Amino acid sequence: MKYLLFFILFACNRYKIAAQLTISPVFGDKPIAEDHWYVSKNGDSVRFDNIRFYISNIQFETVNNQIFRDTVKAHLIDVFKPSTLKIAISDIDFKEIKRCRFDIGIDSLTNISGALGGDLDPQLGMYWAWQSGYINMKIEGTSPQCMSRKNVFQYHIGGYISPFYALKSVVLLMNAQNIDRKNAFNILNTEGVVLKMDMSKFFENIRISTQNSIMIPCKEALQLADYSVSLFSIQTHEK
Repeated sequence: MKYLLFFILFACNRYKIAAQLTISPVFGDKPIAEDHWYVSKNGDSVRFDNIRFYISNIQFETVNNQIFRDTVKAHLIDVFKPSTLKIAISDIDFKEIKRCRFDIGIDSLTNISGALGGDLDPQLGMYWAWQSGYINMKIEGTSPQCMSRKNVFQYHIGGYISPFYALKSVVLLMNAQNIDRKNAFNILNTEGVVLKMDMSKFFENIRISTQNSIMIPCKEALQLADYSVSLFSIQTHEK
C-alpha cells in the first residue's frame, strides 16, 4: 500500500502522464452520432454519413519554449470510428504547456513524397490523384434543403499547389487551470488534452441549398478550409 501511495504522490508532484489527444466531435451541445439529425443556425437540417480529416504535425509548446512533437506525421480521424479519436503523443508536463499546434490536412512536401502507407495510404479514400493530392477533410451527408440527387451534400476539401493550397494551421492556448491537482486518481486517469470539434460552426457559414458539392481544389474549397479552423477548441481536462 505504501508503494502505491508513493507512486500517486510522485505523479501528483510531476503532473506527468502518457499524454493523449482526444477528439470530441459535437454539433453545438450534442455529440455527433450516426443516423442523428442536427439543425444549423441557418435552419438547415443535416445528417452525417462521413466526417474524416487529417491532423498532422502536432506540437505542444511549454512556458519554457520547449517543443514536444508527435512522432507520427499524420493521423486520419474518422468521427464514426472511436479508435481514431484518441492519439497518444508522449510524456508531457501539463502544468508547463502553454499552447497546442497542429495542421488540418497534409502539407505539400508530404503530398509529393510518393507512395505512402499507414494513415496516408491512398487506398483509404482520402487521396484524389498526384495532381490534386490528399483530401484534407471530407464531410458528407444528407439534408432536405439540398437540391442535389437524393439530397446529398459532399465537401471534399484539399489542394496543395498554389493558388489552392488548403492546408490550415491551428494554434490553441492551453488552460492549465482545468487540471485537477488535488485529485491524484483524476490526474492519473485524465484523457490528457481534449480537442473539441464543433461541426455547427462549419455550417454557420454555409447554405446547403446553394452550396452542396465541392469535389476539387478550388477557390470555394479554400473558403471551406478557412471555416474548418474555427471548429476546434481545447481544454486540458475532460469534465
